[in-house]
Amino acid sequence: MQKVLGDFIYALRQAGLPISSAETLDALKAAQLVGIDNAPLLKQSLGMTLSKRLEHRLIHDQIFDQYFNGYGHLQEEGGKPLSQEAYEKAENAESEAVNSEAASEQAAASTSSSVENPNTSLIPEAAANLSSPLAQQLMAGDMSALQVMITGAGAGAGAQEVTFSTQIPIVTYRVMQAMGDSELQQELQELAKEDENSALVQLLRQRRSQLQQQIRDYVEQQYLLFNQGESQKLRESNLQKIRLTSVDHSNYKRMGELVRKAAKRLASMHSRRRRITKRGMLDVRRTVSANAAFDGFLFHTKWKSTRIERPKVMVICDVSGSVSSVARFLLLFLYCLQDVLPKVRSFVFSAEMAEVTELFAKKEMDEALAEILHRWANSPTHYGKALADFEQLALADIDNKTTVIMLGDARNNGSDGNIAVWEEVYRRSQRVLWLNPEGQTSWDTGDSIMSQYAPYCSLMETCNSLRDLNRILGSELKRSG
Repeated sequence: MQKVLGDFIYALRQAGLPISSAETLDALKAAQLVGIDNAPLLKQSLGMTLSKRLEHRLIHDQIFDQYFNGYGHLQEEGGKPLSQEAYEKAENAESEAVNSEAASEQAAASTSSSVENPNTSLIPEAAANLSSPLAQQLMAGDMSALQVMITGAGAGAGAQEVTFSTQIPIVTYRVMQAMGDSELQQELQELAKEDENSALVQLLRQRRSQLQQQIRDYVEQQYLLFNQGESQKLRESNLQKIRLTSVDHSNYKRMGELVRKAAKRLASMHSRRRRITKRGMLDVRRTVSANAAFDGFLFHTKWKSTRIERPKVMVICDVSGSVSSVARFLLLFLYCLQDVLPKVRSFVFSAEMAEVTELFAKKEMDEALAEILHRWANSPTHYGKALADFEQLALADIDNKTTVIMLGDARNNGSDGNIAVWEEVYRRSQRVLWLNPEGQTSWDTGDSIMSQYAPYCSLMETCNSLRDLNRILGSELKRSG
């Protein structure tokens, strides 16, 4: 039961459901209590245990129906059915239906073909002499037994490890071989040498074709259940590495989801003050002082504490045409971190600078971004004018606990850069970061004036991917405090 439910929970995780270890244990207990005889009750119990929201419940129900569709899944690791009585009952019912349908088809086929093939009546006699196990199974028409064989052969052939849909035909072939298709093909060749076996050969080939389609359906189902998320993970990994300036509009939604995930991950790491007690480095001075009354015996040990504070951050984003796409994702990233960094203040500029902190607080992210890019983006860049505005808006609020982050390419269209204001920002603040979407080889080329701002920056980094944002901002959160 543990393996069955373990694979089921893995399939749910692949579909995007966040399931913890504690919830997995609760699901196992629920399954032990309700059993599997009553599928609707099991479905409801697991749904209540493993799904947190309505959309999660809908995904759970869909995966449940797909996963427990065949009784071949409902087996323990030792091969014994989870519920022998329920299994046999369902198996008998299915066998009766299959045999009844097969009998009617065979009767119709014999009626229509008796004139054309007088040797059809010899099929039972020839079928009794079949040596291939797979041929015997196909002639028996036991679909439940075949499904169990498919499940076992599929596990050995890697049906649950298919990463791309192009691998489905290969795995289907492997499952067929594991079930004995080579022996079946060889026996069919031997039978085809004699004319009186033509009806039997035709019937076996037809059922082999049906079996092959059944196996392909099974492999496709396993791909959808277990490994469809792998290609999505590969795509997400590639999106994290590509230049943000190269992200087209079709990937904006996916990138937005990745930014939110990254922000949530950093939030869980740095949102609370952490105190390390009775671990880490021993505080020798405090330990000796606390045990002075015990003649040097260390009855009470004192340990150093580590606190991670919520930093005060000001972010200045150049939203001119050359960097607007990067600014979009940085602003989105910081919007998602508002719970972690409640003291974030955001500013945008092309020429004139404006504070958009309140805009983020009052509007949804997509609406706020659209308004920012509509009102302030795509104008000619003027760093000197923008820094003069920043001096009026926020310079007096900068202190030695403030981190200032500038995102821009420092391309000033030949205008004065107002370096004195940036120098004052550097002297007042704790740290100044300049994130440039261009590579270092492009700094100070053309109208770029990066070297003029460089002496007044604690760190200057190329930042043109989501991976860069994760690394740089995560590092700054660790440094704060």
